[in-house]
Amino acid sequence: MNVLGKVLLALLPDDLESIFKFALLFVVVPALVIAVIFAGPITAFEKVPLITAEQAKFYINAAEKVKKEFNMGPDWRELVAIDAVRFKQDFSKADPEGAYKLASMFVKNIGEVVTENGLHFPVYKLLSLDEVLNMLDFTEEEKDKVKEFLEFLKNADLSFLLDAASGVPEGWVPAEKNLKWPVPGIYTITSPFGPRIDPVYGVERFHSGVDIGAPAGTPVVAALDGEVAYAGWNDGYGLVVFIWHNNNLETRYAHLSSIAVKQRQVVRAGDVIGYVGSTGKSTGPHLHFEVRVGGRAVNPLDLFK
Repeated sequence: MNVLGKVLLALLPDDLESIFKFALLFVVVPALVIAVIFAGPITAFEKVPLITAEQAKFYINAAEKVKKEFNMGPDWRELVAIDAVRFKQDFSKADPEGAYKLASMFVKNIGEVVTENGLHFPVYKLLSLDEVLNMLDFTEEEKDKVKEFLEFLKNADLSFLLDAASGVPEGWVPAEKNLKWPVPGIYTITSPFGPRIDPVYGVERFHSGVDIGAPAGTPVVAALDGEVAYAGWNDGYGLVVFIWHNNNLETRYAHLSSIAVKQRQVVRAGDVIGYVGSTGKSTGPHLHFEVRVGGRAVNPLDLFK
């Protein structure tokens, strides 16, 4: 130890300025490097929710369910931020029932209105994040932490998370029971049904169908017997075909490169109605396939299970 001390003293420069530079180079800088290396993971843990796509789906679906029930509801990212703090980043504690219960806390019944006919209708109010945090008895420190998580979620690109949350397993093949798959032999889902980051505008929007990735010019077939309700250009859909079917069901085929049917034409399941393209609001060749029941969009993949 005595020998080591003598060696270190021998290495020290004689004048004060040189000693300062020596300390800066061999003591301060290495200490800062070590701090940065170890602070990175700590900072990430404190600000980035450690959630998987499957777990995120609990909150996405819960927020959507509440919005459908009450015509109002929370941002799913608020739910994730809250539980990142509640669960101390352990999202293995998350489940669909708990996510729905949390989402429901944002909607409060504040009374009712009575019509002239004596009908009673409840009146609801959408609570703010702070109001819900107060209901959960969060401390001021916990509230600040929730808002840090939320700030990250609002500014981060979460398209990979939203797409994976509602996607299909690798190697998935549709079960053609009542409907035929609209792009025979091609089962690549590039964007699923439900909330997603809009690929054109970069904001969260509800995707009313599924996007099937396929080369331009690939034939598109009718999923079911029916009558062509519309065939032509329709804003964001680009070239599109709407087909009416029995049981108040409608299918839509959008972004086509060309159309092979006419309005009022009767088609059979499997008939070619057009060809894959990238017309309208599109970032590349694919088919946007949509199924509506009573005018309301439903997840097409549910009909191929």
